[in-house]
Order: sequence, then C-alpha cells, then structure tokens
Amino acid sequence: MKRRQAGFTLTELMVVVAIIGVLVTMAIVYMRPRVRPIDVATRFGDLVHEASRRAVALGPVRADVAVALNSRARTQILATQAGTAVTFTLYRLQEAPLPAAAGLWMPLESYTTDSHVLAEGWAPGVGTDKTLALTPNWTAFSSQCRPDGICEARTLFFQAAVAGPAYEQKARISIMPLGGAITTSTDWK
Repeated sequence: MKRRQAGFTLTELMVVVAIIGVLVTMAIVYMRPRVRPIDVATRFGDLVHEASRRAVALGPVRADVAVALNSRARTQILATQAGTAVTFTLYRLQEAPLPAAAGLWMPLESYTTDSHVLAEGWAPGVGTDKTLALTPNWTAFSSQCRPDGICEARTLFFQAAVAGPAYEQKARISIMPLGGAITTSTDWK
C-alpha cells in the first residue's frame, strides 16, 4: 500500500498569498489617517459647543466688568494663522476681584487645522459662499458666547489641500446664534 503525501499544492499557496496581499493592502489604505474638511469643521463645532456650555456654566458677567470690557461675553474663540494652518483657541473670562472692573481672557483649549485641509475663509452671519462675503484674514476672527448660551453667528469654509472625491473637497460650518447650535455641510452651497 502506497502512502499519500499530505500538503498544499503550489496553486493553493499562491491563492492564499494573493488573498493575504489584498487584505493587507486594504488595511493599509483604510487605516491610514486622512483628515477631511468635514472633520475639521466638526472639530471646530466641538469647540463652539464647549464655548457655549462653559459660558452657561460660568454664569453672568459682573456688571462693572461687562461695562469695562464693553461685552457680556463669558467665552470667546479667537483664531491665529501660521502659514496655511489656523489655530482656534477657546478663552474664558476670568473676572478681576472687586474693586477692579476688568477681566482677563484665559486660554482653555486649542485646535490647529490639519495640513491636508485649508481654512479658506470665514464670514459673520450664517449663509453660503454665494450669500456671504468671505474674509481670508483669520487674525480678525472672533466668536463670543454669552452666559445665556447664545454665540455670535459665523460661517467658516474649509477645503481639501489635495484633490480627491468631490464629496470630500469642501466643508462649511455655521454657528447659529441660538445656543451655539451648528450646522455642517460637505459643500459650500
């Protein structure tokens, strides 16, 4: 009686190696982090929600401080630009002890846009790129939130730095005045 040898054929081994190669390639492509404009808009929206939440939690601004600063804002978000990167920083108002009638803006957290996304511009108010006049000057950007949770209306526009699928190219975020509500869109329309 002849013994049969156990093992795999060359064809079977090649099929297994090909399947493993396809799976590894898919894993590399899909696991590679890639920041899209909508991701940046969403992260900025998180910063606005935090600003609104903290403004409500911190309560009203003392009258003498509000008069000295000419503002009842409890939190604010400011922007700075270095090259193509824009950094948004959330500040809270730290009132000076009485009898001083001033306050100091204390930074809480920051977010810097990713190099794969360009911050194209912003506009006061809520709308689209067709209805608003975009300002590319990020150092002039400011959005304040009052203790009642109402934030100044702003619309920000982001665009991918590298071409890709159309639905991943642009994002718009609008800060609605009521309660710091935001809307995000994967286009500017």
